[in-house]
Amino acid sequence: MFAVSTKSLAVLALAGTVALAGCKPAAAPSAGPKADAPAMASALPAQHVSRTARLQAFLVQRYGSNATLSGEWRGSWTDDGDTHAMNWHVCAEQPVLTGDSWQQLLAVCGALVDGAHIDPGTIEFFVLRPKGESLEVASELTGERFGSGGQPGTASIIRAGSDFYGFRVEDGWFGQGFSLLSQSLILPGPNGLVVSGSVRSHIDNDAQYECDGVEAGTDAETAEDCRSRRFSIDFALRFDDSDRSARIWPLLIEETGSTCGGKQVQQQHRFTLDPKTWTYSFPESLQREGCE
Repeated sequence: MFAVSTKSLAVLALAGTVALAGCKPAAAPSAGPKADAPAMASALPAQHVSRTARLQAFLVQRYGSNATLSGEWRGSWTDDGDTHAMNWHVCAEQPVLTGDSWQQLLAVCGALVDGAHIDPGTIEFFVLRPKGESLEVASELTGERFGSGGQPGTASIIRAGSDFYGFRVEDGWFGQGFSLLSQSLILPGPNGLVVSGSVRSHIDNDAQYECDGVEAGTDAETAEDCRSRRFSIDFALRFDDSDRSARIWPLLIEETGSTCGGKQVQQQHRFTLDPKTWTYSFPESLQREGCE
């Protein structure tokens, strides 16, 4: 989808990952991979209309006159025939080189104005390409639900190969003493953007068991029982770029932390993208809600 070239436009300043949080998780999210910028030529032809001006014009065309590159704007979202009042904002955007031209990756997050605890928000994903002095849609994925409490989670742009870019979304559910955070990958397939898979990014039940308040000296059995029930595990996602020229890099997930019984966990999982389904085959163990 994204072929890297040293030819492009001087106004493109690849800023790396731009990620704006749509909610504040109770547990610190794990660090995900970031889209590093390919080298670009220093002397390139000028544009009549800047990239940011084109992007702003696209937002207005798509979301109305109140849409803006910075800050929120009020709008609506129709889901399953119901129209909801929404607060929209740009949660990730980055230009990437492709062949002799460039493309613009864009994620727009929507939060429900009156979202209940169980209600997700939404994120809309776009790959845009220049057309004259404007931008047009090359591929899009809309209507995807993420998050809880009406909030959509966070979005960032990732580099998954030598000329292969996409999106990473992290969202979560918090309740009854549990924190369950997930990470999803949205990648460009042969027929457009697709959700290529979802795994946990962090799980814990720290808020359910306050073991530090149990005095082991007076109630050792209770303290040990409390500790045996606690778990806190991170699933750090990154791409193996040891072969920088590879079209698509292998995906690595580092599982670390402590599981029930105080057992320490440190394990690496390696995956490749299925060229037929354009998805990753993640085991259920990487989508669990508690101890193995």
